[in-house]
Amino acid sequence: MRITTLPLLLLFLLSIGQDPIATKVDLGNEFKIKNGEEVVVRGEKLRITFSSVVNESRCPDGVACVWAGNASIAIEVSKKNRKKVLAALNTLSEPKEIAYKGFKIRLVALDPYPSIKNPIDPKDYEATLIVTKDE
Repeated sequence: MRITTLPLLLLFLLSIGQDPIATKVDLGNEFKIKNGEEVVVRGEKLRITFSSVVNESRCPDGVACVWAGNASIAIEVSKKNRKKVLAALNTLSEPKEIAYKGFKIRLVALDPYPSIKNPIDPKDYEATLIVTKDE
């Protein structure tokens, strides 16, 4: 029995400190994040979670609207083990970008785009973000 538990113990010890859940992304490169997912910016210990879609008022495909509309997402941001900060980012209105501890986090796009024929399941939303160093 000791022989079979030793490899499992070693595997567990090797996995401590690793984050198998969060996807790693690169600073300065656009990346996609699904609703409910978390990413870590490689080498920066910056974590971003796409918490929810707060507002979806973009004009659906197939409809004539007075204005294009706006969608708003909530993200949680933290660096190292500090307290998470909640922020909202918008597709059309401000703010489209936030500053956090020397970084800028910008919403580039939110997919899928609404359609009058197909309602969007909240889990299907995917945001395109970019993180850069604040200069």
